[in-house]
Amino acid sequence: MMAKRVSIKHKRMEAPDWVFPWRKGNDAWFPGWFAILLVGAVFAFFFTSVRIRVTPPIPWAAKKASLIQVTDDAEGRALTLRAREGGPFPSRFEPSEWAQGLALENAAFEAARWTPPPYQAALRDLPAEPPPVTLLAAKGEPVLPKRSVAQPAAADSGNLKLAPRLFPLSGIPQASMPRELPPFAGEVDAAMTAETWRFLVRLDVTGNVIDCISLTGGDEAGAPALETWLRGVSFLTEPSKTTRWIAVGVGFINQAADGTDAR
Repeated sequence: MMAKRVSIKHKRMEAPDWVFPWRKGNDAWFPGWFAILLVGAVFAFFFTSVRIRVTPPIPWAAKKASLIQVTDDAEGRALTLRAREGGPFPSRFEPSEWAQGLALENAAFEAARWTPPPYQAALRDLPAEPPPVTLLAAKGEPVLPKRSVAQPAAADSGNLKLAPRLFPLSGIPQASMPRELPPFAGEVDAAMTAETWRFLVRLDVTGNVIDCISLTGGDEAGAPALETWLRGVSFLTEPSKTTRWIAVGVGFINQAADGTDAR
């Protein structure tokens, strides 16, 4: 048996209250048109009454100045005087800059026959030393003596000389560097300290130097003496390695003339 067909109009009429009525045949058209006309009138009023004025930008004045060149004659000096007197910083007479001012001052002293008295320093007595102030300790607080700071003795710079020292560059850590260095037989001069010395050193199993090559160059002053000194340096042994190559640098420090520890 087929169900009875229900029309859309009947569904709309029987719809519950919570369903929004999208279309109603009995809606009045006057409120909608009145709102459109009111909004259009307000828009037309503002559109015709508002005026936007666009002014062109004011051009900046060109940076320019006037220059007048005057010569060293009567007319030029007159123009210079007028410029100084009429300018923002007018000139004035300075008596100290007048060439004849000192002559007039000396002439006035000679006419008065006045000579300045000789200066004698006045001796004053030294102030008396104030009595020592005895500070009393507060009740319940301990009294601690003041710590005297001992001044370190100044180093004797007359008994110092420059000596080479080693620092690692590649292939060897700082812990494997030699603890003591042999004395340097040569003399360290200014030309030797001005160079940046780097050497490529070949070591045997016991840490003795087999070969020594200067990376700075062999013609510089002091290179043969430093190579000879490096051949007498003994590095720490590393049983896990055989013959190896390392790179070290040589610097210079002050040390006592009778010492050999140039670490």
